[in-house]
Amino acid sequence: MEIVALTPERADRFFELFDGEGFADNPDWAGCYCRCYHFDDSEGEWDQEPATRNRAVSCGLIADGTMRGWLAISDGSTVGWLNAGRKDSYCAFRDADMPGEAGDAVGMITCFLVAPAARGKGVARALLDVALAAFRAEGLSWAEAKPAKQADSAARNYHGPLKLFTDNGFEIVGEFSERQHLVRLAL
Repeated sequence: MEIVALTPERADRFFELFDGEGFADNPDWAGCYCRCYHFDDSEGEWDQEPATRNRAVSCGLIADGTMRGWLAISDGSTVGWLNAGRKDSYCAFRDADMPGEAGDAVGMITCFLVAPAARGKGVARALLDVALAAFRAEGLSWAEAKPAKQADSAARNYHGPLKLFTDNGFEIVGEFSERQHLVRLAL
């Protein structure tokens, strides 16, 4: 398995996963195209955004470097994706800093997508390892994530399982929402 950064030249790899096997067991979510946390609420209601618009906007976010993350490629196919970048690059996390901690020093792990046939094979762990190394290389001070408190399916674990984070040294520091922990790692 190879982990590579999402770049405009690799956008086709991203769309291969989203348009193909990534949501084979959860087609209702396929239309997100990982735009949710980049969505500006001043544009309207997220749940009213059509998949075609999400795909087009995500294409633009990839082209201009706003959407960042890593792709897992195995046997020539894209089998995983991790949306991760500077916390201040996501519309959804504006004004969501921990007291006394600047958002520009934080890398945010937002969403994992692993094709059903590739689950349980270390794809998410490999993606997280590369993201954390990139955050360190970028000089960020912290990494944050928001795993579900109780995930009843693989789909509901799209923020990453809590154990993935705690096994990597993250600590629970609070609640992101009533359904999600906030976990943090000093880089």
